[in-house]
Amino acid sequence: PHPALSDIRVRKAIAHCIDRDALIAAAYTYVPAEQQAALRMDSWIPKSHWAYGGPYTEYAFSPENGMALLEEAGWNLAENADFRTNAEGDTLELILTTTGSALRQTVASIMEQQLAECGILLIRQHAPASWWFGDTTGLAVRDFELGLFAWTGQADPSGRTLYACDQIPLPENNWLGQNGMGWCNQEASDAIVAAVNTLVQADRAQYYDIVQEKFAEDMVSLPLFQRAEAEAWNPKLEGLRPDPTE
Repeated sequence: PHPALSDIRVRKAIAHCIDRDALIAAAYTYVPAEQQAALRMDSWIPKSHWAYGGPYTEYAFSPENGMALLEEAGWNLAENADFRTNAEGDTLELILTTTGSALRQTVASIMEQQLAECGILLIRQHAPASWWFGDTTGLAVRDFELGLFAWTGQADPSGRTLYACDQIPLPENNWLGQNGMGWCNQEASDAIVAAVNTLVQADRAQYYDIVQEKFAEDMVSLPLFQRAEAEAWNPKLEGLRPDPTE
């Protein structure tokens, strides 16, 4: 367990200290301001998806709430100090690993500034994609503290390999599974297994709702925003029906 991140109060504080609207505005300057809020997510499933059952706990941008949680967790800001320390004198510093793409550099740099306002020292580590997404490195063997990357969605949410307790990559199981967060909530785990083992969509939606609710409650991962995709075509072309599944 990570000495800081294993405390749910620290994870929730991080969520409150990140302004996702500012991230969206910086990442997608071409998206009109009135449409940017629609990109913000509160679950790992998009709001337009049949399996979405929210709204869920969103952790609104509130540095005040974030700093209060950090104080409660024992991370205090000494007079004239920039970053928080605990009773042992350890600085609250976290390494964020991601790739060097322009978008992720932009998002990570803004997050660095936002978390600093709450007294959290974020150290950015921009690694090669071949290492970050490698078969035996980075995410695959949980070699990170905080990670930033993009998910890909699909018509069937699936999810067992991502969120079930028995899908946590470990040395003893030869790093099998995709639950890189190491998240084990038994109620959520049972629900995700049930969701992928029935064909009745109404039943599946109920199970997915449980998983999303527990996911938000435990704040094991903070969904930031949906990626904006632009499409263009000749106005003389008739019959085109854009679809997210392409």
